[in-house]
Amino acid sequence: MSAYARPASLDEALELLATPGAAAMAGGTDLAGQIDSGNAAPELLVDLQSAGLGGIASDGDGVTIGATATLAEVAESPLLAPYPVLQTAAGGAASPLLRNTGTVGGNLLQHTRCWYYRGIEWQCWLGGGDTCYAQQGDHRKHNLEPGDCISAHPSDLAPALAALGATVTVQRSTGGHTLDVLELYRRPTPDKRSLHTLEAGSLVTKVHLPAPPDGSVYLRAGERQAFSFPLVAVAAVRRGADVRLVAAGVANIPRLLDPADPLAGLPGHPQTGWKRDLLAELVRRALAAVA
Repeated sequence: MSAYARPASLDEALELLATPGAAAMAGGTDLAGQIDSGNAAPELLVDLQSAGLGGIASDGDGVTIGATATLAEVAESPLLAPYPVLQTAAGGAASPLLRNTGTVGGNLLQHTRCWYYRGIEWQCWLGGGDTCYAQQGDHRKHNLEPGDCISAHPSDLAPALAALGATVTVQRSTGGHTLDVLELYRRPTPDKRSLHTLEAGSLVTKVHLPAPPDGSVYLRAGERQAFSFPLVAVAAVRRGADVRLVAAGVANIPRLLDPADPLAGLPGHPQTGWKRDLLAELVRRALAAVA
């Protein structure tokens, strides 16, 4: 990093982010690790903490959450009590220290926690190399989909928000648009090894929740109760007779599941049979909880 800026408004932030080599930072809990591992090398760090992107507010029948609202604020806000799937996800993410620092936007757009991607001793396929080392080495904690990269999506908020049918507002200096949460993500391809659809200079500015559902639950399994990313997580949301299921930890990106066949398209790998069993059990419990 060669320069740092702390813009006082969204317009100023978007103007700075249009600069080649600029990167947005809110809590910095993910970006700092990317810089340390060499996966990111921003020439201009744009600190969003003073850009007016925080807050949680009622919005018609729903709620709007600013992109720099912290996970702790989401977990504790009375306005979000009708959305237990989201408050459970936010309250169980990372650790108390990180929840007080990490933001909604940062959690949604964090990079995979695959140790081959994060490790400085490898340059894996996703990081621009030739090999997905997880497919040859230890991939017990990786995903269940076949592909060039078998890293697992780590966000707790993403499946909860996607199951709720939330949308995000994305802006850049030339304008803005709205996306469903799942439209933020893409599976990586040889010509674009990215897990996100955002273009350079774009910024998630807020998340909008529709009216509260009739029932919702978030279930996750991690290695330990404190400071663990989900090995498998399932968010279930019911509106009337319709149930929407979204999982993390089982694919490159948050995975929409068919309640009647949640394991479809997820064959797994030699060391991940246990993860298929775990996913099936979490789905069973989630469906029972929102019935």
